[in-house]
Amino acid sequence: MPEKTVTRSFRINESAFLALEEEAKKRNISLNTLVNQLFMSYANFDRYFQKLGMLKMSKVTFRKILDAAPANEIVEVAREVAQNSSTIIILARYGTLSLTSVLEYLNNYADYASFVERSEVISPGGKRVITLIHSFGEKGSIFVKAYAKALFEQINMEPKLSSTENSVTIEVY
Repeated sequence: MPEKTVTRSFRINESAFLALEEEAKKRNISLNTLVNQLFMSYANFDRYFQKLGMLKMSKVTFRKILDAAPANEIVEVAREVAQNSSTIIILARYGTLSLTSVLEYLNNYADYASFVERSEVISPGGKRVITLIHSFGEKGSIFVKAYAKALFEQINMEPKLSSTENSVTIEVY
């Protein structure tokens, strides 16, 4: 069932409008769709990250930082981020730490942070197989795997985790 929509009128800077119009054409989508995507990104993700002082950086920069760090430090940082910042965002956004809120957070993280791409398959037996695809190499997988493990530890779950150079798979029963 599609979400209910509302009609509103806004005044925006002409240069911002022209940039949005150009981007919509590049993506081959309507201006309305692009603006709605931007609003959804802010509503579901950006406003929570802004409250925590998060910053945006290029994937190349993040990969270079990972490449310069020892694997054990990457694991510690990933765990700390999951246990602190991510947990705060989940609680602020959903009000509870649960399997549903963690999975929804991962979905929003993939949709709006451009950190990973997410794929999910549910087997006939009810097992969820979530694959997080990234471009950060082996140390990126170390980070994403430790991050996911720590997120699920917050809800007392130990999913089966596996990884390749550019992906992490999470199996939740």
